[in-house]
Amino acid sequence: KILLLLGSGNHDEDMFPDGEQFDIHRPNAKRNLGLGLGAHFCMGAPFARLEMRIILEELATRLPGLRLIENQEWRFIPTLVFRGVQELHVEWDTK
Repeated sequence: KILLLLGSGNHDEDMFPDGEQFDIHRPNAKRNLGLGLGAHFCMGAPFARLEMRIILEELATRLPGLRLIENQEWRFIPTLVFRGVQELHVEWDTK
């Protein structure tokens, strides 16, 4: 029996130097396993990417000063399937 941990693979230091750091400019960012690979590629991947693009564009438009609160503690949801934070604290300018 094999337990494949995709989230762990996306942090492989051989593939992604400083894999624990979030870096939108990472030159090989498209090599992640988040939506599968090859025959096991997610058919909904283009739709998921479109949804995320719309969400991020709307947030940037409506809350241009949105930013992460610094020095927050990252606690992850205890699961074997997905890697996600339990809470994400943000702040933005109201002017």
